[in-house]
Amino acid sequence: MEYWNSMVDDGTRFVSAKSMTFYIILIAIIVQSISLMITPSNLLIWNALGFIIATNLGAVLLAIKAQMSAEEISDKTSAAFTADFYHTFHMMTSLKRKMAEKAEEDGKTLRQEIDDLGDDMYDVIRGYLATYSQHKSYQVEAIEKVPVEYETVEELFE
Repeated sequence: MEYWNSMVDDGTRFVSAKSMTFYIILIAIIVQSISLMITPSNLLIWNALGFIIATNLGAVLLAIKAQMSAEEISDKTSAAFTADFYHTFHMMTSLKRKMAEKAEEDGKTLRQEIDDLGDDMYDVIRGYLATYSQHKSYQVEAIEKVPVEYETVEELFE
């Protein structure tokens, strides 16, 4: 169960608005501190302006690309996770819970119960397929029908 709990998104895998704001303020403080230590010149100002334009343009282009990716993921997710999917998943979860309850009543874990059921299902399916393959190739010989003649129904049961 610990493995499955680790699969659940608790929100720590993504950068939050709060942490993003912290990163922006930290970067601004570092960049401004460096710029205060340098004596300004026309060439330095011109290079800084070019750098600012390039980074802003890059940020805009990456934001557009990220939005396009998000829309594509949203479309695929919407197509996959339909109401039918969620209903089926709910039913399977209910079945799992019921199996766990019954296994616990029998003094077993769910894993033990599934292992036992897996063995039983394998035996049933294997037996069915063996019987089916035997009967599939079995030829029935035609039996000649002999006409029975009788005058009353009582004669049939004598």
